[in-house]
Amino acid sequence: MSQVNRPTQALAMLWCLLVLSLVGCGDNNNHANFDPDKGAHPSDWVPARHAVAAIGHLEDCAPCHGTDFSGGISKVACTSCHLGNQVDVHPLEWDGRDYALHGQWIRQRVAATGIDISALTTGALATTFPDQARSATQSCATSLCHGTDYRGVANSGPSCFDDQPGVVDSSCHAGNAFSVHPLDWFPPRFTVRAGIAMPTILPAHAPYVQTYGAAECIIPVCHGNGSPPTINAGAGSTRITGTTPTTPNPQNFGYQGFVGFTTGRTQVTVTNTGRLCAACHI
Repeated sequence: MSQVNRPTQALAMLWCLLVLSLVGCGDNNNHANFDPDKGAHPSDWVPARHAVAAIGHLEDCAPCHGTDFSGGISKVACTSCHLGNQVDVHPLEWDGRDYALHGQWIRQRVAATGIDISALTTGALATTFPDQARSATQSCATSLCHGTDYRGVANSGPSCFDDQPGVVDSSCHAGNAFSVHPLDWFPPRFTVRAGIAMPTILPAHAPYVQTYGAAECIIPVCHGNGSPPTINAGAGSTRITGTTPTTPNPQNFGYQGFVGFTTGRTQVTVTNTGRLCAACHI
């Protein structure tokens, strides 16, 4: 019976290869670079090359990955890597506010494991629940996204760490992947400041600012430097339409090719993730 099926299978395979070459998955397609002999894209296709090919030419991917990009004949859905859809690597509900909303997204995923959300105070993900935080972000910590060590991937996601204190845009978190502030600020100390009757990180931030300056703190996505705070979109955008904020340190981690392909807004309003310094400083 298997001998009867072999000619049929071979004919089906030849027909698929013919269709692929005609619709854009063959060697003649400069956008979707696919080798039908190997049945795969080039080894360096992801992360950067596939994104560039998709910009303005997403339809070239549909014959293989499906008209709804759920896998098609390739059996590889865009959402097997992307958390949003075929053009959004991050969840759709972030809606261009990646910096402001990613922390809360992680807290919600950690809380879903049974941890009281009220326990996830500032610094808790990094010092009390780091294992749960790593588990919640395993889809982010890959060799194609933010790196298995959260230190970024060239031509893809930026590092979560700030390895250059005092240097603006060296990256984001000064503690570890789950702490924007240095770990030695925790646990929070008590303060004698009038009107604040609880542990706070206020006593710890002054020496840091005195040593390194406040330049890296007063940026739009953290403690703000404008009204309303805005940041240019384009380089290292998390959407191929370029409607999300630039990733930090695009020279090292953000893919420069996105600059030329920004088709959406050139600026977005970013909600500050930290309280304004003026709330305390007069």
